Amino acid sequence: MPTDSDEPVFDDDFVKGAAFTEPSAQERFHRPGRLERSRARWAGRRRRRTRAGGGSRREYREPSHRRAVVQVIAGVMVLLLISTGLWWLNRPSPQDGGASAIAPAPTGAPPQPPQGDPFAGSPAAGYTDGEAGLQMPDPKAMNGLSEADMALAYVRVRKMLIAANLDPATVYQRRPDALAKLLDPAQRRDFTRDLDRKGEHNSRDWMTSFAAGTAEPALGTVKVHGTVAASKSRDQGTAGVRVTADHLFVYAVRRPGRPETVMREVVRRVTEVFVYREDGAVKLWITKSDRSSAPSSCSADDGFVHPVYPSDPGGGMPNGQAQDPYDQSAPIQADRGCEPVTRV
Repeated sequence: MPTDSDEPVFDDDFVKGAAFTEPSAQERFHRPGRLERSRARWAGRRRRRTRAGGGSRREYREPSHRRAVVQVIAGVMVLLLISTGLWWLNRPSPQDGGASAIAPAPTGAPPQPPQGDPFAGSPAAGYTDGEAGLQMPDPKAMNGLSEADMALAYVRVRKMLIAANLDPATVYQRRPDALAKLLDPAQRRDFTRDLDRKGEHNSRDWMTSFAAGTAEPALGTVKVHGTVAASKSRDQGTAGVRVTADHLFVYAVRRPGRPETVMREVVRRVTEVFVYREDGAVKLWITKSDRSSAPSSCSADDGFVHPVYPSDPGGGMPNGQAQDPYDQSAPIQADRGCEPVTRV
């Protein structure tokens, strides 16, 4: 399919050299004279006789000038078909970096940002895309857990991080079903009971979910950067391993239906999971999940992420010393409240 670059360019030189052969008003309204009408009637009678089969078998032929016109038209059509065929054979393919046909986006596919790379100019530009950024350490036997136990635990921890921070249903639709299925049945009951509960026990804090009507993905990619570490631990007298995951998730978001509002939302998530053996099985229990996000509203406290766009009038005033949301050198301190940021 030709693209805009294949369309003819009607520049000034072309327009000046072009001629439009339309009959004048006088020619359009000219009545045929007596001789012209006589010739027309005679030609009509000859055609009717030939088609009816009466008189001599005289074959009607197109006048010579009409035959010439038909031949010219036929020649033009042949040239047009040849040129179209040559263009089709030599058209640029998408693999060559050329133009390609525009196909409708799959249902649910996220829309693309209108201008450039939304991660450009930030540390996130060098981060890994999506799930590939969630790298687990090499499994090692530790504190009563075998190497195989730890390998299984890392697989399950990674799935939890994906379900809590990368699953579109969790992040943008506020439905953490995938995360709930990965929890221990006893913890799942608590998680479901406390979901969106008012107060400090709200289990919505365990995941990244944008508040309804505040954000939609500007890209299908989330930039991820962080570490996972394991250490010996003991919880309520049970020996096991504490797996600590500390990651930055950088989302390219925009106001729903507003492509001109694309921006970055930086979410830091620190999750601790206690891994232990019980009744011959490897068990996992989330013991901690802290989060910081920027730029976010200072007045909202419902467990959701409330992004603040550059055009927003406010959303609570930050106070204290400005912080770098990309800095993971210090632990998240929830009691410090809402602080300004140096960059996003």
